[in-house]
Parts: sequence; C-alpha cells; structure tokens
Amino acid sequence: MSRADDFASAARWLESPGCVLQRSNFVLDSEIRTEVIAKAGLFVSVVLKGSADGGPRHGTKRFHYAENTLVVMALKRPVLCDGEAPRGAHIFAAGLGFPEASIARLGLQREFHALFSEGGSDEFVVTLKAPPRMLAMANEILSPTLKGRAEELLLSAHAMEILARVLSLSGERANIDMSGDHWQQRLRAVRDAIDDDLRRPWTIVQLARQAGISRRSFNAHFRRAFGMSVSDYLRTRRLEQARDAIIRQGLSVNEAASLAGYGNPANFATAFRRHFGYAPSRWRQSKD
Repeated sequence: MSRADDFASAARWLESPGCVLQRSNFVLDSEIRTEVIAKAGLFVSVVLKGSADGGPRHGTKRFHYAENTLVVMALKRPVLCDGEAPRGAHIFAAGLGFPEASIARLGLQREFHALFSEGGSDEFVVTLKAPPRMLAMANEILSPTLKGRAEELLLSAHAMEILARVLSLSGERANIDMSGDHWQQRLRAVRDAIDDDLRRPWTIVQLARQAGISRRSFNAHFRRAFGMSVSDYLRTRRLEQARDAIIRQGLSVNEAASLAGYGNPANFATAFRRHFGYAPSRWRQSKD
C-alpha cells in the first residue's frame, strides 16, 4: 500500500460541521513529495510530531511545520499545492478540511474572507505555535476515549471548536498582526518564560512588565496572539505538566496537584477532569 493509500484510508467525513478529518500517525520510510489541487476552503493541521514543508506551488506564502505547530491555509479558489517531508519523520497530526460550501452553510463567510489581505490575495497561509487547547483536542482526535456514536459527536465538537478558534486566531493575525513581529517576539518571550517556569506564581503585572505592555491591555494582546487568556494558558500548561508527571514519573494525584499549584487535590481533580475529560486517577490505575 502506498503512502497516498494510507492517507486515503485514514480520512473520514464529518457531517457536522461538514469537513474531512485526516488522522496521521506513521513514520516515513522514505522521503515523500506530494502534489494536489486543493479546492477553495479552509485547511487546518494541528501537528503534534513531524516536520515538513508545503503550500501553494506558485504562491509567495509557504509553510514549514514541526512539533506542536498549527498550520492554517485558506484558499478562495482551487490552487495547485505541493509538499515534502523527510525520511524518518514521525507524522502525528490531526488535519481538517472545510469546503467553502460548509463554511457558507455555517454562516462564517465574513470571518473566512477576513483572512485574505486587502491586496486581493486568493491565499492565506500561516504557521503558529499551537495553543495548548488545540493540542489537547488534537490528542483526543488522534486517540479518542469514546466509541461509536459518542466518538462521532466528540470529533464533530472538536472540529467545530477548532474551526471557531482558528478563524478567530488567524483573523486577528491577518488583520492586526499585533502591530508586526516586534509585538509577536515580546509575547512569545513571555509565553516561553511561563513554559520554562510553570511553578512560579506568575502575576499579570509581572508578565505585562516583561512584555513592555500596559497591564490593562496585556491580556487582550496575549489572547489575540495565542487564542486564550493568560490565566487559561497557565492553568492548561500546569495541568498538562501534572498529567505528564503522573504518566511518566508515576507521581501520585496529591503530588501532581502540588506540582500544578493546587493546594486541594479535590480541586485539582475537578479541574483535571474538566480539561481532559477523565480523572487523574485513571492514569494512576493504568500504572498500577
């Protein structure tokens, strides 16, 4: 079976919201080059692992993705696209393709067309670091915890949320772009500082000062750049760190709660279940 056949067999149509879902989880045994005419619509990939390049063949905008990347491509008309990935790459990604008709049926034409520049470009391509919420949804799409009709409903819900968040996040990037790369670099530096020291009791005042942005507007800038508020980002990253510690280091639920900054393990368990859809004790039981 060719790699193209692998892709085709892993694709499925989600009636709601009306999109193609592509799950990818394989290691390339040779370099791969692809070429396809992509129809008008919105194409989203949340890449957990992998490395590749691609985009419109004759366009000026291309994408390169790596681990934990969000790739968005919007097309007003059919375009010849190509891509390539190196041998040995482990492609672990969730992809969604929304035809223009589905976008229109959902009443999102205005948001879709807002992605394109005022210069009349028919293509919009952007690559971002995937927000934690996107990564969590992609993980569950690739490894669903439900079966049958419940799984179908869950996949549809995630596809709808990803579409809404991508249009919001990419639209802000297209129309505002945070006043250029200067703002982006400052906010990325703040986000990286958070990631490097999740146990630190960060405050909005500290983070705004580090970014050189007023406290009043910092959270709005952060949300535009990364799709969520600072507090949501901190909570999500700390919960993910706690989950990884339970799975990989065998920490108890109480120890993981402390790691995530929760003084009450019951509050931690509630937040964990709300975010991931299952209790932290599930992982402890699987380890025992």
